[in-house]
Amino acid sequence: MNRTSLADGAYEELRSAIVGGRLTPGTLVVETDLAQMLGVSRTPVREALLRLELEGYLVRQPGGRLVVHWHTKKGLDDLYLVRELLEGYAARLAASRISDQELDQMDALLEADIDAYRHHRIEQLAQLNEQIHGLFLEASRNRTLKDLVAELRERIHGLALFVVGRGEDQQRFVQDHGELAQLLREGDGEGAEVLIRRHIRSAKDVLLEGLDTPDAGASQANEGPAAT
Repeated sequence: MNRTSLADGAYEELRSAIVGGRLTPGTLVVETDLAQMLGVSRTPVREALLRLELEGYLVRQPGGRLVVHWHTKKGLDDLYLVRELLEGYAARLAASRISDQELDQMDALLEADIDAYRHHRIEQLAQLNEQIHGLFLEASRNRTLKDLVAELRERIHGLALFVVGRGEDQQRFVQDHGELAQLLREGDGEGAEVLIRRHIRSAKDVLLEGLDTPDAGASQANEGPAAT
């Protein structure tokens, strides 16, 4: 395997570890340790780290040490604002473009969503939320919009399932999904956009509240994707 392929492989492996939470925010990244872990020389690892730094997944501290990017309140505010605008517009487009088959798929996801909430299956709630958002983004029929949102969602890396929230938050988010399905079925683009923008603002508030808890940093490792 040539050096470029090794560097690409190291990049994909490290990026996956960051996005998936195996390398948590604030973790010191050591080139020699990563090379040993991945079973490659330091050169492809160095190239992968530079690429991850340029993309914002890693930050360089005074003294040259690299650490996994830590989310600030300002950064999350900015990210969620852009998500709110893009996903709200995607919901508006989906209302006039979604197919009958996709509406039926949405109904099936909603049934599973309600069941997961009733049985307190938190990880399943997060997975279903990903599918519901993915469905209306697909129904927007705008590939660029869909790809931009996917990239933004990946930026919320290394966080626990804070945005699932407590019981009342979970109930509200499930209700939002049900209202969205009805608005899409009615072709109400304006209503769908308003709902999704409110939904994402609520998710941001729950996330920031979760990050403010004393044990938030300790609970971030080995968790799945954020819920909304």
